[in-house]
Amino acid sequence: MESLNEEAVMEGFRKRIQRCYGCFIAYHLKDMYLGEDVTFYCEHCKDDTMFHFDEFSKLIDLSKTKEVADEHHHH
Repeated sequence: MESLNEEAVMEGFRKRIQRCYGCFIAYHLKDMYLGEDVTFYCEHCKDDTMFHFDEFSKLIDLSKTKEVADEHHHH
C-alpha cells in the first residue's frame, strides 16, 4: 500500500506547474530540468549541466512534498 501512495504522490509532484527561469513559460515539472542553483528550465533553455526531472526526482524525499503535507492536513 505504501508503494501505491508513493506513486500517487510522485504523480502529483510531476504535475506541479513551474515557470522556466529562462523564458518564464509555465511547464509541468515532469518536463523540466534542474539547474545547479535549484532553478528549473524547459527543454529549450536548459544546458548540459542540468538534470531532467526523471533524474532528480529519484533523490526527492516524497514525505517533504506539498502533496504529502496537504494530505496530512486533511485528516
